[in-house]
Amino acid sequence: MPEQTVVSGGRMYKAMGHIAHKANQVEMLNTLLCINAYNGTILWRRSLSPGFMLYRNTMVATDLYGNIALGPAPAVGSRDVGGPLVVGQNIREVPELDVQPGDWTSYRGNNARSDVTSVSIPANVRLAWQVEISANELPTARVAAGNMVFIADRSGAISAFDDNGHLAWKTYTGGPLYYPPQIAHDRVYAGSADGRVYALAARTGRFLWSYRVAPEERLIPVYGNLISTWPVAGGVVVHGGSVYAAAGIAHYDGTHVVRLDAMTGEPLATNRDSGVLAPEVNGGVSMQGELMIVDGELQFLGGGVYEIARYDLQTLTSLNSPKVQVTSQFRTAFYPYYPEYGKYVSLEHTCPDGSTLCQDASYDGSVFTNLALEAALPAGETRPRKEVSKWMQRRGQSPQQLWQDKQDRRYTSLVVSDDQLLAAGHPNNAPDQATLTAINIKDGSDAWTEKLPALAVKGGIAIDARGRIYVATEDGHLLSYAPAK
Repeated sequence: MPEQTVVSGGRMYKAMGHIAHKANQVEMLNTLLCINAYNGTILWRRSLSPGFMLYRNTMVATDLYGNIALGPAPAVGSRDVGGPLVVGQNIREVPELDVQPGDWTSYRGNNARSDVTSVSIPANVRLAWQVEISANELPTARVAAGNMVFIADRSGAISAFDDNGHLAWKTYTGGPLYYPPQIAHDRVYAGSADGRVYALAARTGRFLWSYRVAPEERLIPVYGNLISTWPVAGGVVVHGGSVYAAAGIAHYDGTHVVRLDAMTGEPLATNRDSGVLAPEVNGGVSMQGELMIVDGELQFLGGGVYEIARYDLQTLTSLNSPKVQVTSQFRTAFYPYYPEYGKYVSLEHTCPDGSTLCQDASYDGSVFTNLALEAALPAGETRPRKEVSKWMQRRGQSPQQLWQDKQDRRYTSLVVSDDQLLAAGHPNNAPDQATLTAINIKDGSDAWTEKLPALAVKGGIAIDARGRIYVATEDGHLLSYAPAK
């Protein structure tokens, strides 16, 4: 890498690199120096292994490249103008959306993101319609309810389509959207990378309110887009009369979690301190995963030190025990920023008879196991807990497999019903052969397969109460499949 130098607080930080030839291989050797800016004394020197970077006493698995820089910034909150809440007119009066039991109102089907549906998968399907959402921006997954389907994309747009694929309405937020909106109370709730949560009337798209979760209006360039220093990057989750959201990127810039009144947008609880749980090492949770509610807690992936960020649902008090450590132990590749590396999904679903559908995949899909059905465990035995940030389950003694898929497929979206599994993915080393397949859980056979124009986005399958299946694809399309007669 070229030499880079930054001076701050009487210290000079210099990153240097040179090429080394060893055993007919070329290696980039990186070094980070901290130098007393007044007398030139080297305070410390760190040799960085190729593919690793030392940052705040943490070795980060990445190539050291690009420019390093420090810049001035005013105190957080000093530029807060106008307050965080913006309210529209007649916010309590919205048209009814006829949501039915079994509609897909939330990302991956429910607040636990478990990819489970109570609706039977059709015996066969036909393509009813398809529309282009965006030619240039990656769409989100989609939700479907009340004979409508809702989707967003990284241009900041939220769109709604009717039963025939006609655009019902379209509106924009101030930043990219990485996850789909959630449907509740006849409303659409969405989190945007501009640092805000938005509430819209589901039928019409009329603006109701928005709340800035970020502590102030501040934008930074990230991969070609201007986003908040504290984006609402993990979407939102609605529980009862509350909307939950979290804003932030890295813990040292602040992690901000809110619980809002779903009708008015007024804050009911806030936590703006969990970015620093261990002041001794300036350590805390980062916003590195989609929001979910599991075991009665608000949760999301919390970065390299705290695997899961955990909060009380009522007070938003942090439930994580402080860790006085500077080393990372969990890998993360957050889908909003690394869609190529964070798009593959794993599955561990216990069936009513005690058998378990399982498939493990690394977030980039480079390492995966074939989908399999494992026999129920003997009485008294429990399955070992799988760390969310790791891709392989340490299963101890291998359970008996009732069947295993032999097609070496990996998946970006899965939906489990009582007797079948909807799977969107591709064979190993063949990403251009994207398919949507219904798989029989009993024996692992394919019930039917539809070719897709491109790979489904992460969590890109939805099924509504009528058995209509919707798929959002990486090339910017939304497809609707109806039960075939």
